[in-house]
Amino acid sequence: MVMIGSLDGTVRGIIRDSIILEINGVGYRVSVPIATLTGAKEGDHLFLWIHMAVRETAQDLYGFETQNELSWFELLLSVSGVGPKSALGIMNAVDTKSLEKAIARNDASILSKSFGVGKKTAEKIVLELREKVGSVEDKGVESGSDGDVVDALVGLGYSLREARDAVHAVSKDLVTPEARLREAIRIASRSR
Repeated sequence: MVMIGSLDGTVRGIIRDSIILEINGVGYRVSVPIATLTGAKEGDHLFLWIHMAVRETAQDLYGFETQNELSWFELLLSVSGVGPKSALGIMNAVDTKSLEKAIARNDASILSKSFGVGKKTAEKIVLELREKVGSVEDKGVESGSDGDVVDALVGLGYSLREARDAVHAVSKDLVTPEARLREAIRIASRSR
């Protein structure tokens, strides 16, 4: 079986929670977050990172504009009892930064407001993902300027874990966010 990692094409239509992305004359129906759906217009060029969910009766495509969104979607899927529709519902209700903060603070209440996610499932998600992702406090990263440095590194394409490890390794003598970011980039690029 061929797994699809990304799609790059033209939006040909919007159907409920999906877009039809045409590539070389073939239209792929891809479920996307609401932010992508509302921003897409017929005729737009669109690149999506893809998660392909294979079931007995169907092969469903889920698309995300950033690798960070895809990573969070797949992390949500790693929690037992959370399927692609629930994971997409969570991502529609909560952006990735809020999701990360909720996990770091053990706050399941924001997740329980998502489509198809009850209180117990939300608590399970927070517990399991906290173990997988860790929390900001666990890595010794402050929520202030160091949190901004972590966000900047993630924006540059580093994983959340790489960003946190790099910021944690930055000398405490560097006090300005700019200096801390430069040093964190140097550290993170060496670890690749």
